[in-house]
Amino acid sequence: MLGRKVKTALDLFLGKMPEFVLQLFAKIFSYFKKILSKKYAKSRRYSRLLRLCDFVITRCNGNRFIEYELSNICNAQCVFCPYPDMLRTEKKFMHMPKDVMESNLKKLSHFNSAMLSFTPTTGDTLLHPEWDEYIQSALESKYVHRATMFTNAIKLDEENREKFINLLKTKNGNKLSEIYFSLGGLDAVTYKALYKVDRFDLVVSNIAIFLEQLKKEGLTMGIHIHVKLLKGQTLDADLASKIFNPSDYPFVYYSQSNLYFSNEQYTRNSLIDYKPDHWAIKTKACAYLNKTRFAADGAIWADGCVISEMPGDSSLKLGENNSSWEAIESKRKLLIGNWEEKQEIPLPCRACTMYRPR
Repeated sequence: MLGRKVKTALDLFLGKMPEFVLQLFAKIFSYFKKILSKKYAKSRRYSRLLRLCDFVITRCNGNRFIEYELSNICNAQCVFCPYPDMLRTEKKFMHMPKDVMESNLKKLSHFNSAMLSFTPTTGDTLLHPEWDEYIQSALESKYVHRATMFTNAIKLDEENREKFINLLKTKNGNKLSEIYFSLGGLDAVTYKALYKVDRFDLVVSNIAIFLEQLKKEGLTMGIHIHVKLLKGQTLDADLASKIFNPSDYPFVYYSQSNLYFSNEQYTRNSLIDYKPDHWAIKTKACAYLNKTRFAADGAIWADGCVISEMPGDSSLKLGENNSSWEAIESKRKLLIGNWEEKQEIPLPCRACTMYRPR
């Protein structure tokens, strides 16, 4: 994991760079990551450098970082996620319809070399019955430079594993450069405590078989296994490798969460520890407001974190999929202006421990 001081220093440095320099950095670090991934296949000591590359690439993409929420329906009820609380609201839970996806894809023309992350605020991408077709259509866009995807792997069954293999073999499949698996601990007890479902053995089997298939097919795909932990736990990467990667697929690396994001509206859980808020005064708007999320229900949001859409709150909503891009950017500008000129901080951002200054 990168230390907070390193991240802050990089944020400040990159924040002063002009757009063309950031684009250059993104390309350079993408190239470095490709080289390091091959070295990582032979030596696990490169994991921190890979994390550094991921961090810089993400930061350099800035307002070209787009999140696609193909489904906001989930098959878990994690204690670190607002999803269980949202289930008690009037929020509409659904898969993204085809017309909404097509409308959203047209908006990619407003981005240059976009980085797509198929990351729902709540939900799991693999629950969408046509997730692979939707992702493939996005990868075919000339405006998309790179894409990643997050899933809890509960639905990484035989059918979806085959869809992944076929997707990676397509002409633009190499744009999908990384898959993130979000997992609850390294044992069934920890998993159920964090995810509130009994799916640990299923997830272990799904991932192990998938990695074995990737190796057999000779496909190079960055697999990032992110392990959530309870209070006092630390990640044993060697044990994680034995559990999830017995076939020793080479392009796998691990990270952990033993501190979780929160804000003053978030209901905290006694099982886990939370990141402290290091910013007593937030005069600058959060840099994550430059990110854009296309939600499953057609809404468009300025956000980049799991707690940016709180139950019953829409203060970070920029518009709908049929809104003009001018109207969307006007709302974003208003959000940032009200924050920095009037100190009117949106509800989800107050005391948020994911904050970083714009």
